[in-house]
Amino acid sequence: MNPHAAEVAMPPVETRTLAHGVLAAVSALPTVPLVQAHLAIDLRPRTVRELAVLDVLAACWPALPACARFEQHGGVVTVTRQGRWLLLSLTGPAERLPLITRAFAAAVHARYDDAQVRTAASRAAQQAALAEAQPAAQTTRLLWQEYYGHLPAFLAPAPDPRDVLAVTVADVTAAHARTLTPRHCVAVLVGDLDHRAALDGLEEALADWTADPAARPYRYRQPPRPALRRITTRAHPGLPQSHLRLAGTSPSRRDLADFAAGQVAALVLGGAFSARINRVLREERGLAYRTTALVTDHLDGDVLVVEADVRPSATAEATDTLLRILADFADHGPTEAELRAAVGNITGKYALNVGAQSTRAALMLSFLTLGIPLDAIARFPAHVAALSREDVHRAAALHHPDRLTGIVRTDPA
Repeated sequence: MNPHAAEVAMPPVETRTLAHGVLAAVSALPTVPLVQAHLAIDLRPRTVRELAVLDVLAACWPALPACARFEQHGGVVTVTRQGRWLLLSLTGPAERLPLITRAFAAAVHARYDDAQVRTAASRAAQQAALAEAQPAAQTTRLLWQEYYGHLPAFLAPAPDPRDVLAVTVADVTAAHARTLTPRHCVAVLVGDLDHRAALDGLEEALADWTADPAARPYRYRQPPRPALRRITTRAHPGLPQSHLRLAGTSPSRRDLADFAAGQVAALVLGGAFSARINRVLREERGLAYRTTALVTDHLDGDVLVVEADVRPSATAEATDTLLRILADFADHGPTEAELRAAVGNITGKYALNVGAQSTRAALMLSFLTLGIPLDAIARFPAHVAALSREDVHRAAALHHPDRLTGIVRTDPA
């Protein structure tokens, strides 16, 4: 492939490590008079019970006066927990940048009362109940239990709603002090802004945010996996669609070229409508309602997840077909046509993402939370474009069925 076919200029980016460890990154992109802002805090949850407390904490933040004030001035506030990250995201007029930094400060210095926590717990419990009621969420839970031999807290689709309702203001206050520290935080601002002014504003707003002296830092490593790799069947009477879920190691982001090969391999397998799994299972055989393959971040490692939702009556045929697709891909890698299409897809979307405020902010946040240097923004598409069939074949070899763990969840009737 031609590495010059996907050159992406490094966008203007400036980073600064703030006084107590917050990693801040800003990028001017005055296409529209808006600012996209993200504050991401690595919660490092240790138990699923702790997730219940953290979800209530997250549900408290939208009601903070500083967030409400920002919305009154035309801004949009969202607070989510994505795996182990608590994410406060704000979008609003560029002239309201001081309100954004004040909202960040208000969140990290938040104080909680009983009424606020009860309201947030009720809301969070409803969300947890809805998530737990989804068959796909239940299957995801079973997959990671099988993959790791237990369910790591950061992979739980949702905490138990009963645990959420039991959360007290003392629980939230203690969790805030213990887990929300500047050492584990990333701030990203993109839009119609001045780099120095934005960084200075962040530094001033977060200057008083310090780590709790009682909080002990610890290394949060990817959980060990059992040596046994296997695909098991789980019966679920009445399940309207059978769930096929497989997971296995993907090339590490520590090497950008290998990481690029893993991304292309996942796209060829199941990341697009024309991908192998979708083409065969859905279009040619009519066995599947939905298929996908993607690489996901699991702490200090990367994991390929393959999913297919199929007709219960076709479960055995679909499972056998899926495993044969994976084995063939692992043995032979992509065709030249598949490689060209995947490279064009990734590099084309990448250039578009760098050029828009919201997607550039999301890209910068993704790189920083994955531990990838921001200068890789310019280097990654060139690595993708330079890939050969042999490069992607090496990544594909990791996805042989013999190296995967998974479950087939189906109605046995």
